[in-house]
Amino acid sequence: MIEDWEIGQLYWNCLARYEGDETKAVQDVRKKYFDEFAKTKDLYLFLGTSKLHHLTGKNPFMIIGTFHPKLEIQQSLF
Repeated sequence: MIEDWEIGQLYWNCLARYEGDETKAVQDVRKKYFDEFAKTKDLYLFLGTSKLHHLTGKNPFMIIGTFHPKLEIQQSLF
């Protein structure tokens, strides 16, 4: 489950842009995170739990946020 508000807002904006076409909206969100962030930034997902789902699900963890700093390639150890 993803509870990050930025991903949610990106989805809602894409959904409005494509006039309710969920398939196109999901494709845009995937493109942003898989093609742009994963290839050009160092993408981290913050995981957390919710008390509501903590005892009811097999895995209560969910994505509660993202952090995507600029990707820096380390050339040497010095």
